[in-house]
Amino acid sequence: MIIQYLGTGAAEGFPAVFCNCESCQKARQNLQRECRTRSQAFIDGKLLIDFPPDSYLHSLRFGIDLSAAEALLVTHSHTDHFYAQEFVNRGYKFASGITSRTLDIYGNSEVLSVFSEDTRREIREQVRQNIRLHECKPFEKFTVAGYEILTLPAVHTPKEQALLYCIRKDKTLLYLNDTGFLQEECFSFLRVNGVKADFVSMDCTFADDANPHSGRHMGFAENVRLREMLLDCGIAGTDTRFCVTHFSHNSAPFRDRLCKVADGYGFLAAYDGLRIEI
Repeated sequence: MIIQYLGTGAAEGFPAVFCNCESCQKARQNLQRECRTRSQAFIDGKLLIDFPPDSYLHSLRFGIDLSAAEALLVTHSHTDHFYAQEFVNRGYKFASGITSRTLDIYGNSEVLSVFSEDTRREIREQVRQNIRLHECKPFEKFTVAGYEILTLPAVHTPKEQALLYCIRKDKTLLYLNDTGFLQEECFSFLRVNGVKADFVSMDCTFADDANPHSGRHMGFAENVRLREMLLDCGIAGTDTRFCVTHFSHNSAPFRDRLCKVADGYGFLAAYDGLRIEI
């Protein structure tokens, strides 16, 4: 399984879209290295996780074929994770030679509602008929594009039930993005389903900055505690690799700085374009 992080920033990106703080000004001096776009990952070149407004940029920046995606797992409907209007362009005169004729989109009820609202004015029927929408809820299992998917509830927003995903094929990826600490029921669900994670990707919005903290995200302190619980439950093992991502500009997420801090905890620190094979 090959995991490519296309975007590793929080909602505002880094440097943040309207910000002139010291960190953002410094990042603008070396955008090629320090730029963190909105969060997205691509698994084996055919399974997307989230679809932010930066998706088009990701396709250009990293030379990826977005039309090859057979399925899209959406964590929640916030714009930095789901820019639905782009799908108007998936066919008709806007796109030819599409690699995967159909695209299955999985998300909660708000994700499906946002898709309908954002595309209804422009989408052509010949485009819409090749996009299949699937509502999913926490603690469900389904198979798509050859992967077994398990859904978990995120701790993120009271306005909708955001989702987390466990993805299994030859290897197992636990993708825990845009969430606070996992609910107890998640550990039970993963244990019952025999999950043994090879790779765990964790929200680290606040990194080592304890000031703008909330229960909707994590930082290194929560990441360490989560790793301990996953190990204690047998969901992770000594060979499991842990990676942190989804960084806010408030935590000064310069690549070298975060890699050094993360390494001190035994974690990898993701950056835009990072490819990992597990």
